[in-house]
Amino acid sequence: MPGKDQDSLIKLINDKCLFVKRPKYLISMSVLFIFFLTCLVYTPALRNDFVWDDVQYVTENSMIRSLNTHSLYRMLTSFHASNWHPLTWLSLAIDYTLWDLNPLGYHLINIILHGVNTLLVFFLVIQLKLKTKQFNGMPLPFKTPLLISAPALIAPAVTALLFGLHPLHVESVAWVSERKDLLCALFVLLSILSYLSYTSSVVERHRLIWFNTCLLLFTLALMSKPMAVTLPIILLLLDIYPLKRLVQSPFKNSSVLLEKIPFFTLSIASSVITIMAQHTGGALRSLERFSTDARLFNALRTLVFYLKKMIVPVKLVPFYPFPMHIHWLDLQYLLSIILVLTITASCLWMVKKGNYLLFTVWSYYLITLLPVLGIIQVGGQAAADRYTYLSSLSIFTLIGIGVSWILEKSILSKRKRMLGGLVLLFILIFIFLSQLTIKQIRVWRNSEILWSYIINAFPFPRSDPLVHYNLGNAYAKKGELDKAISQYKQALILKPHYAEAHNNLGSIYSIKGRWDEAIEEIEQALAINPSYAMAHNNLGSAYLNKGELDKAISQYKQALVIKPDNAKAHNNLALAYYSKENYKLAIIHFDKAVDLGCNVNPKLLELLKPYR
Repeated sequence: MPGKDQDSLIKLINDKCLFVKRPKYLISMSVLFIFFLTCLVYTPALRNDFVWDDVQYVTENSMIRSLNTHSLYRMLTSFHASNWHPLTWLSLAIDYTLWDLNPLGYHLINIILHGVNTLLVFFLVIQLKLKTKQFNGMPLPFKTPLLISAPALIAPAVTALLFGLHPLHVESVAWVSERKDLLCALFVLLSILSYLSYTSSVVERHRLIWFNTCLLLFTLALMSKPMAVTLPIILLLLDIYPLKRLVQSPFKNSSVLLEKIPFFTLSIASSVITIMAQHTGGALRSLERFSTDARLFNALRTLVFYLKKMIVPVKLVPFYPFPMHIHWLDLQYLLSIILVLTITASCLWMVKKGNYLLFTVWSYYLITLLPVLGIIQVGGQAAADRYTYLSSLSIFTLIGIGVSWILEKSILSKRKRMLGGLVLLFILIFIFLSQLTIKQIRVWRNSEILWSYIINAFPFPRSDPLVHYNLGNAYAKKGELDKAISQYKQALILKPHYAEAHNNLGSIYSIKGRWDEAIEEIEQALAINPSYAMAHNNLGSAYLNKGELDKAISQYKQALVIKPDNAKAHNNLALAYYSKENYKLAIIHFDKAVDLGCNVNPKLLELLKPYR
């Protein structure tokens, strides 16, 4: 740009008062406002209980009950709940040390993490905006301090507020088990910020430090949740735009690609570990139930489904059942295919015109959702709000840029009424989003409310058997046994070979003293899954209550062969040995149960003291 044009542009900016005299003060105030507003909106979650997978992740997770070398080794080398999340387990173990099993503390940490992630989004958009060096489509002079331009903070602030307040993110924050989502996002965002620092550094030593920091943070993200596997592709996408590192000489391109090899190596290793963990836990669904065509069509529909929920966040449900019948001629699937292809074609056309913004936004959206689109189906859900936690960043950034453009135009044109109206409109939108978020948080209040809400959204027989199973568990926990039996039976109507439902139904029959019915149901569970440790344990308890001690001992032993650290099985086996007056073995298994965190009857321990 000629010097005269630069001077004119700077004069224009200064004349319109687009810069502030104390930029650090403005940024500090923005940071405090965004963080505390985000945390404030989520404070109702502090009253929420543990729900859903919190049983596996927290309340019955022996892995988090201690912080020592042995527990750290288990976290690093073991699969749990069909996953490998060592950093998430460590985080929850710290929580357990601080709060025991008080859900308030766990929710507090989730809220704080979400607030921090929101701030990282704010800083990330600032850095990306700096990288584009654009002002209303014009290259900025090198010395123009974009960071201290007041309008330059509009896009980052709007993006961050959308990220922090949007109800689509409630699932990731209000559900303790989704600590993995929050930690993964934390390290992904930090890793991207480190990468931007690496690419802008000119001192080789600084470049090396930032590169290794980026790689380390990526590793921590993978150890929190494997959804971070797409980060290497995201970094390459940033190399295209706004960094423009892949439009240089072939030599430059090859070095940019080679530096990603460690990242792709980690992604491949994480993917292999994840598939092994999911397969071990039986979470991967077979192609017989979900054909390749069905998965592909559902994936395309899901891309549009998430877009709709980001723009109009209503009727959010914690569990969207997988449709029983999928055909591409169905209008919702056909329209989704057309829309996805149209958007993709439009983005490619814009690239030919030299505009990479929409291509980058759309590509990021597709890339971050790729692991959870259901091509490899995990579980029975067709979609999940939590999967949008990172992917929504692209759409929110685009909205933030659009809002910034509109407001900057209003400032430059001196249309004060129009500017005031727009500001009021955006304030009302954020208030509306906050209200929706608070309303959605209440859905996660406790298990009964959660699963009843889902069943109301998808009534029987459109509902998924998992939903009825979990509602049955909620009723069983409250002692409403007949309601629990009804829900388990509905789950079995939808899915007759549902081992967990048979097992829990048998447990309820045991509580009601219907031992023969209990044994029949639990044996059906074991016929479906002979390696079901909990079912062996429950069958042993049914036999123990019937007085058939040898059969009970046999079942407890089988449970411990499958899962040696099963505290309940050790405790129950100790009770069986005590009933047989085999006090030596009873003491051994009682002690083992205590070591694993099981609450053992203190009176029995007192009675066994003379035999030690």
